Amino acid sequence: MMSSCAHPLHGKSVETQHKTAATTSQQEKALADIAAETQTTQPAPVAQNPLLDGLPASDIAGVQADAKRIYSNHWGPVSERSRYVRARILPILKDMGAPRQLEVVPVAESGYNPYAFSPVGATGLWQVMPGTARMLGMNAAKGYDPRRHVEESTRGGVQYLQEMYAMFGNWPTAFAAYHRGPGNMTRRLAQHPWKPQDGLDTMPVPPVTMTYVRGILGLSALVQRGLWTFPEPWETHQVSIEGPIDVNQLAEAAQIDPEELYRFNPGLNHSQYLDSQIVLHVPESMLQPLLANAGQAAPEYVHAKVRKGDNLSVIARRYHTSVHDLKRINPDLSTLLQPGQTLLVPAGHMDSTSPPLNPLLAQGRRIHYRVRNGDNLWNIAKRFGTTPAAIARANSIKSDKTLHPGDRLWLLARARTS
Repeated sequence: MMSSCAHPLHGKSVETQHKTAATTSQQEKALADIAAETQTTQPAPVAQNPLLDGLPASDIAGVQADAKRIYSNHWGPVSERSRYVRARILPILKDMGAPRQLEVVPVAESGYNPYAFSPVGATGLWQVMPGTARMLGMNAAKGYDPRRHVEESTRGGVQYLQEMYAMFGNWPTAFAAYHRGPGNMTRRLAQHPWKPQDGLDTMPVPPVTMTYVRGILGLSALVQRGLWTFPEPWETHQVSIEGPIDVNQLAEAAQIDPEELYRFNPGLNHSQYLDSQIVLHVPESMLQPLLANAGQAAPEYVHAKVRKGDNLSVIARRYHTSVHDLKRINPDLSTLLQPGQTLLVPAGHMDSTSPPLNPLLAQGRRIHYRVRNGDNLWNIAKRFGTTPAAIARANSIKSDKTLHPGDRLWLLARARTS
């Protein structure tokens, strides 16, 4: 399942038909109010929005108001972040036969931040959990995380939403199932059947899910009617560069802000790719400078991890260098080495090296995690990109401590491959 979050996954196409919503005088008045509010903008009619099919007109007016209240303070930075990736999302929605209005889902899920990381371990634009990514067959090349990879995560997220729509027959319930999981929604609907004509207030979901669903529906209405707009996205070109390559060094040679490269390419796990091809998406303004300087971007030094039993002489032989040079390029290096410690070695011999992280990942995020059934330090560490020893140190506990549901742990989480 996807993560349960309320704001700060390929599949067969789904066709929908709009149903007439206004059936009472109150509903007709609500529609008239909406029309009066947006008359000067000449918006496309709400009837063209399949996400709202079957909902009473009063609900449509209500979700618009809710979305304004929830997202108005965030729309500027959120919509600006969308410029890095949205040009790659829209063609996928079209190719998969999905409603274009699904472009607003990453607003509610991640604020259009592909580096967003939830307290339960979901990450990416569509906030995909590791297990969901495996279930959906989301894959990416070595050195990339498919949950942050723009195309792979979008195909997965849209596939999952389409499956939820096929299962439940309407978009509000599909969004609720995306948020809570299909099993949970099936059980709830078995006890309390629901359809859009019944009104959102009677949907059998908890308040946090109701807020999430109403937010997406309201955002879709605001964007559909032209009351809120996404800025023009930045079109990108795909370019392949043979390794070894240091992304930071490439950006410096091309006189490009390296963080801009990582914003266009959030799927990158590392900043160095030593023995594999790297595929980058870049705007027109970056294309020629990058290609012209690709030959100057091979790293001079790379990171290597100390193994159990290593000393400086063993490491020097392994990487075809000398103890003197190891000390020169690692001036603060102690002669007493610890397993797992990293040090710089010449890049000429690349076996067993540990490339540094994408710097937008390396910042980490402190999370107060609530232990769930089946958790242990190993699977928690794997989910959040840390180690059992690091969790134990941060919480002053033994690394073999038995965890119980409800326990709380401090984590420094780093998004990583699922």
